[in-house]
Amino acid sequence: MIRRYISLATLALSLTAAIPAFAASQDKYTLPEPYLGMEKAYLTEMPDLQKVMDVMIATEERQVKDPTQDILHNRLCAAFVYKMAMDQKMPDADRKKALAGDLLHNIAKEEKEAVLTDTAQLTKARDMVTALKQAGYLKNSPRFWSDEQVLTNPKIGGNRALIHHITGAVMAGEMLKEIGSFQKADIEAIQAAIVEHSTGYWYFRASIDKAAGKQGAWESVYPEPENDIAKFTHDADLISQFVPESVVPDGSKWRELAKKRWGAKTPQEEGHIVYYVFQRLFDEAKTPSGKKMARERWNQIAPALVKLTGLKDGEDPTKVLGVPAVFSN
Repeated sequence: MIRRYISLATLALSLTAAIPAFAASQDKYTLPEPYLGMEKAYLTEMPDLQKVMDVMIATEERQVKDPTQDILHNRLCAAFVYKMAMDQKMPDADRKKALAGDLLHNIAKEEKEAVLTDTAQLTKARDMVTALKQAGYLKNSPRFWSDEQVLTNPKIGGNRALIHHITGAVMAGEMLKEIGSFQKADIEAIQAAIVEHSTGYWYFRASIDKAAGKQGAWESVYPEPENDIAKFTHDADLISQFVPESVVPDGSKWRELAKKRWGAKTPQEEGHIVYYVFQRLFDEAKTPSGKKMARERWNQIAPALVKLTGLKDGEDPTKVLGVPAVFSN
């Protein structure tokens, strides 16, 4: 009899072990520490954000064949926001909005129909911007959405990389309404933060001016972050670019961009271009915490980029070699 109970107990234990514990939607995409710990902390404190996480992941999985990097980027950015918000002792309600905004800040980047050359999308975006202005947002960027010819230029409005902050804010608003745990004022604050998150990418601003054929055209596309929620969302996205693995190795994201977007022909040119891009990106951080985190990561990647250019330790490629030719015009 004792043996029978032992056998049954062993069988029950083995069956229990064979049944996987309930997994959250993000668990299959491995986020490293310390960022995973930050994520668990804010999801424990604010369980409603799990719904936002689920929607983000389901959308990314629908949009692309392998959404791993996009999902990890969004989660990494949210972890950065959590750290900055905790450092600054941001009130819980604002912290929740900032985290929701960062989880959704790139939600339209791979959405094929989310372009401003589409009349329906343009109308939605225009209506959102009008509502945000009426709610008191965007007041420090009077030229934002002042020239629809710029916004509907196919090289601008048809380029999701350049305008996903606008279409993404529209999508995020629709998603948050469906989730149901965010009030209208909360959604507007989150939308404003998403609209304002891309302004620090100086090469995007330059691309807008070039495509439009006039200086300052970018001001109709990129508004300045106005409050801490928006500034944290902005800085988190900026800081996330300073990950050594995506900057330094051969074949990494930024070295590939140096070749494909900016025409680098040699590893030395890749290093020169990427160094210049990131040297200027560092100056775009809007918050003390963001500047500190960007500086820490810049100090990790800068020496490797200097080495790639063939210069000596401590030399500044921009001072020694000048501004890369692709950016000098």
